Amino acid sequence: MRIADILTALRIVATPIIIWLILHDEPVAAYYLFAAGAITDTLDGYFARRSKKKVSYGANFDALADFIFGFLTIFTVVYKGEEWLLLIVTLTGIAFWTPIIILISRKAGTLEIPHLDTNLLAAAVYPTVMVYIINWRYAGIILLFTCFVMLYYMWKYIVFVRLTYKEEAAR
Repeated sequence: MRIADILTALRIVATPIIIWLILHDEPVAAYYLFAAGAITDTLDGYFARRSKKKVSYGANFDALADFIFGFLTIFTVVYKGEEWLLLIVTLTGIAFWTPIIILISRKAGTLEIPHLDTNLLAAAVYPTVMVYIINWRYAGIILLFTCFVMLYYMWKYIVFVRLTYKEEAAR
């Protein structure tokens, strides 16, 4: 097993602990554990690129871990604190990216989740979740910034899908 895979798996393992901490009114511990998980997301990408061993499942495993880690934590924060605006933004993202992933995967013939250099998106989403975990009063401002970043990536993925299907039509 590669170091990148271990780091990715750690995010999945940390998720139920973070959820438990949030539900049991331990936001500071949840905050720090979530921050550590966010750091593993950066590190797993670094180690995956450095690894001489290429695996076909790596990008999808990372995306699955991001989904579990991010969305389950967000849903727990929303449940605990009734942060409806965060829920609306999250569900909008899911509603957008689900058909995009389906279109890309249909074209590829297998499940494929292209990352399209999503470092900025992660750099916006993770701090947003973190400030909601600790119930920071200005979390809405960070969420607004994240919405703009999300719109940028939505556009980027739309262009990617259009170019992917345009290439097929040109053949």
